[in-house]
Amino acid sequence: MVVKEPAMPAPPYEYPDRPSFIGLYASEQGIRAIDSPVKVRILDMLARQEMAFEDLVDGSGRAKSTVSVHLKDLAESGIVGAKSDPSDGRKKIFYLNALYLAAADSSGRGWFDPDSYIPGTFNGEGDPGTMARFILSTIRLTLLSQGIMIDPVLRLAGIKAGKAMYPRVKAPGIEELIRNIARIWKENNLGTLELECLDPVTINICDCFECIDLPVMGKPACAFDSGILSSLFSSFYGNRMIAIETHCYAMGSNLCRFVVMEQDEPEIS
Repeated sequence: MVVKEPAMPAPPYEYPDRPSFIGLYASEQGIRAIDSPVKVRILDMLARQEMAFEDLVDGSGRAKSTVSVHLKDLAESGIVGAKSDPSDGRKKIFYLNALYLAAADSSGRGWFDPDSYIPGTFNGEGDPGTMARFILSTIRLTLLSQGIMIDPVLRLAGIKAGKAMYPRVKAPGIEELIRNIARIWKENNLGTLELECLDPVTINICDCFECIDLPVMGKPACAFDSGILSSLFSSFYGNRMIAIETHCYAMGSNLCRFVVMEQDEPEIS
C-alpha cells in the first residue's frame, strides 16, 4: 500500500498587510524571503487554493499590471507555478510551488515578556516529558517574543516524527490505533489524549505539552502535534490526511481539539 504523506497546509492566519512582515519560502531554487505586502497576499491566497489570474487580481485589490509583475517575479524564483486552465486553454491557473517555512514580523517583538512564561528554575529531573516540554516552550517563547513564527517547520518535523512513531501504534482498527496513540502520550507525559467521536475523527488533548505553557495568541499553536497526527492517520488510511486544530490552549480553550479530514491539496516537498 502506498501511503500519501500529508501536505503542508495553508498558513493558519491571514498575512498582515504591512512591510514589517516577512515570509520564508523554500523552492528548488533555494530559500527566499518575501517582504512585499502584495507578494505576501498573493502567496497567502495560493497557499489555500489554486487560482486564476483574475481571481488573484480581485483578491489582492491591486491592478492587473501590478499582480502580473509580482507573479512573474515569483515564478522566476520558483515559488509560484502555472498550468493551463482545463476549461479555457488561453488562461492559466497559478499554484504555490514552494514550501512555506516560517514568518517574521518585527512589529510583533516585545508583545509579551517571555520571562513571565519561562520558569526561572527547572524542577523536572527524571521526567523526559517535562524536559521536552520545557525545551520546546523555551525555544518557541523566545522566538515568538522576537516576532518569529516557526509553525510550518514544526509541523513538518511532526510529520517526520509521526512516520517514525507509526510502527509503535499501528493497529487494524481506528479505535485501537487511537488507544495506542493515547498510551504513547501518557507514557511520555505529553498530555491526556482521548477520542471524542469517529465521524469525523475528533481527538481532544488535555495538558498539551506543546502549547500549555504559551501565552494566549488567539490562534492554534500545536503545529508539531498536528503534524504527528496528520502523519499517523495518513499512514493508517493510506491516504493524505490532515489533523486540523479547532481548539487550543493558545486560543484560550481548556483543551486542544483536532479534527482529522482527508486533504485534497497537492503535496509540496
